Amino acid sequence: MKIFKNKFFIIALAVAIFLTVLSSTLAIMGKTDPLKNAVNIIATPFRYAATQIKRSIEGFSRYFESVDRLSEENESLRDRVDELESLLVNAEQAEQENARLREYLEVKSTYPDFELIDALIVGTESENYMTLFTLNKGKGDGIKLGMPVMVKEGLVGSVCELGYNWCRVRALTEASASVGAYVSRSGETGILSGDISLKDTGECILTYLPENADVEVGDLVYTSGIGSVYPRALFIGKVISVENNEYLRTKTAKVECAVDFDSLRYVMVIIDYEIYTEGASE
Repeated sequence: MKIFKNKFFIIALAVAIFLTVLSSTLAIMGKTDPLKNAVNIIATPFRYAATQIKRSIEGFSRYFESVDRLSEENESLRDRVDELESLLVNAEQAEQENARLREYLEVKSTYPDFELIDALIVGTESENYMTLFTLNKGKGDGIKLGMPVMVKEGLVGSVCELGYNWCRVRALTEASASVGAYVSRSGETGILSGDISLKDTGECILTYLPENADVEVGDLVYTSGIGSVYPRALFIGKVISVENNEYLRTKTAKVECAVDFDSLRYVMVIIDYEIYTEGASE
């Protein structure tokens, strides 16, 4: 059989037979002490090896127990991290909602005659070189075409497309947009229009100013309210340059809009306001 071809087995068997015969012989002769001594001498390395094996097995057992415990602890920590991340997201959302409500109340207190609907920008589309903001409010919320759109910083633009639960807004900086405007310091009036070459910088052009118009860099520009499209006194921005056109005998001013159109997230649609009558007190 193959088992007897194993040298280790043959040696072990021979040692066992030898110890058995030796122990029997010494027992018959009444000499057990030498037997115990011999057995102890021979068994000591085996006992040491067995002890080391036992310790190794116990060590492996403790290791795997430690691994299982660490795995459970890691799983618990992952659950806690997920919970904390969820709380953080909820806190950020709550802070954003609070900021939006504060802004809404601030605008409402500044313009008490305005009836406002706050809306979320859910998309930005580019059509025919024009950028439109899509809002999550529409006809079903009382919004109509042409209604002005604003934020706390100032005028954004107006509603140009409409659906039942959505609408699109054209920004002031678009070439097809225009609004009556005036310079607060001097009262000079003109038409503020978008320009395709300036839209990326958030700037517009104030035109139809007479040659001798009192307009300077740093002047603040507001909606005039003339034409009943926009309410009066909505902030637009400030003058950053002034140019004279000697051929047309007019003056133009470049206006930097107060609104950062790239960072818009929430806006307010003005669905009702007091129409400005020229000559009436502000």
